[in-house]
Amino acid sequence: MSEKINDLDLGEVTGGAGPWQQYAKGSYVNYGNYVVYTVAPGDVLSGIAVRFGVTVQQIQTWNNLKNPDLISVGQKLTIYPTVIR
Repeated sequence: MSEKINDLDLGEVTGGAGPWQQYAKGSYVNYGNYVVYTVAPGDVLSGIAVRFGVTVQQIQTWNNLKNPDLISVGQKLTIYPTVIR
């Protein structure tokens, strides 16, 4: 019987982001080439970026964000992901 792996262990097993979920808990709708992510309480832009395999700068550009430290719960962000987690 194989042991289950949770998201906190994922970074150690795959070299991936690991506990990205603690910084990106929002939901998203997949539109094929892009997703629309809805910011949840506790989200930070860097965590969202890691979740979708993009950079903070890319999210800023795609959404015309002047300050990456100012995102709001319920805000919708357009992201062109390289991964979807």
